[in-house]
Amino acid sequence: MLSLALAVPGLSGAEELPAWFPRAQSFSVNPDNTVHEDYGRAMIDLGSAGSVQQSELKGHHWHADLYPPPGDESWSGGRVWAEVRTALEKQGFKLVHLESGDVIHATLRKDGAGSTTYAEFVLTRDDGYGNSVEILETATQTLTVTLAPPARAPETFREQDNFPYLTPLPGARRADSAPEPIDEPLDVTTPADNEPHLVGSRYSTKRYEGPSGLSNLAFVSTYGPALRAAGWKILQQSEGLGMGNGIIVAHYEQNGRDLWLKLVSGSAEWAASVADVGQGLRQIATSCRVPVYGLNFDFNRATLRADAEPVLGQVLALFNSMPALSAEIGGHTDNVGKPDYNLQLSADRADAVKSWLVAHGVSASRLSTHGYGAALPVVANDSDAHRARNRRVELKKAGCG
Repeated sequence: MLSLALAVPGLSGAEELPAWFPRAQSFSVNPDNTVHEDYGRAMIDLGSAGSVQQSELKGHHWHADLYPPPGDESWSGGRVWAEVRTALEKQGFKLVHLESGDVIHATLRKDGAGSTTYAEFVLTRDDGYGNSVEILETATQTLTVTLAPPARAPETFREQDNFPYLTPLPGARRADSAPEPIDEPLDVTTPADNEPHLVGSRYSTKRYEGPSGLSNLAFVSTYGPALRAAGWKILQQSEGLGMGNGIIVAHYEQNGRDLWLKLVSGSAEWAASVADVGQGLRQIATSCRVPVYGLNFDFNRATLRADAEPVLGQVLALFNSMPALSAEIGGHTDNVGKPDYNLQLSADRADAVKSWLVAHGVSASRLSTHGYGAALPVVANDSDAHRARNRRVELKKAGCG
């Protein structure tokens, strides 16, 4: 998290607050509890006395908690308010909202050339640890990034490299070295999903810091349009109001590719996780088996859903690219329901996948099927997310144990 402090003499980091903010002797600021965003959001109260009329404003944003001066445990919200009000009014700020009681809640405003600045204070009369200032200078988003669409052929890159189709934000730097891929599906569940949504058989995550002053709002409003322009479909775009994270979940299924991307930002740090479904399946060239997630069926049935088509296409491409490959298609369920029913359901689902592949040109002699029911879980069936991990189809190379 970027540290920021109000301009109090002798306070480390004070230069990061707007230069116009009054230097005060009657309070101090803890840099660890401050926020500075080059492009952020604030809810500023512009209501008349006795009313609340919050307006959402966007631009350069600062927030800081105010405390008694170092070494002085006394606090007078009235004294602080009188000091900052006088100093700001001398600079041309005008009072636009004031509630004065046990808590002083006040907003000052200054209009400038093409921008308006607001300073909102919450000051208790005698409690030194419930006070804050919110500053917003209206401005437009200036952060931009241009993304290249994923190529037709899977890209070759090392774990220490950036994803070829995800250019880091200007001013960002890698916060990791070369983490190993994670051999499990990527969770891309969104609020629109009725159950956990898992994709791929492995994924990679790359972590970044910055640029300085990055907010969740700036993050998602920069990457969202850039991903759409590059051909990605956005399934979730959330700015993470309050203490939440900014999140983007995107899917790319053009040019024979099936890629899933999850971006998560928070406190000027962010991470990008990618599951390349086709590349994950190719692990079977060097391993005995590979799980296949995203082959979705109707509830309690063996009917493949339409959203299983991209994954089926990747399984088909795998068999077409490896003519010598023969494999068992194994069906697996969680432990919900009767064992005999789950055993039959898993077998029927494996048969459904085989039928689709045969109908699309794979020789039936290269495929066998087996239903395992809940007999071979990969994780304990102790949560919805874990049960979703266990509901899978698995390819096992012929001749493997």
